[in-house]
Amino acid sequence: MSVIQVIVLAVRFLLEVVTALGLLSGVYFANGNLAKVLFLIVGLLVIVLWARYGAPKSDHAFAGTAKLLLELFVYSCGIIGFFVLFGIKIGSVYAVIVVVDLILMYVLKLQGH
Repeated sequence: MSVIQVIVLAVRFLLEVVTALGLLSGVYFANGNLAKVLFLIVGLLVIVLWARYGAPKSDHAFAGTAKLLLELFVYSCGIIGFFVLFGIKIGSVYAVIVVVDLILMYVLKLQGH
């Protein structure tokens, strides 16, 4: 495995953790009780879906188009959440990192790692 592949996989892992924690942070940072509850629900939903269907070592891991759709859903929730919670600068940086990492994951054929 090349250094680039290791870096892409490490960034992917960090994105998974940051996405979950970022969404759950909405419980503290969001304005209004409804927003806090929504961030809690979405954060927990993302964690459960990713653990069950997105984790490479899961017995029920998705592959192919289903995996891509799951990734798009999870990271779209993260992008929207980061824009709402942390503003345009942090949301934009997060979105760029997600897009670049997803592209590299598929170009380098790292799905399933």
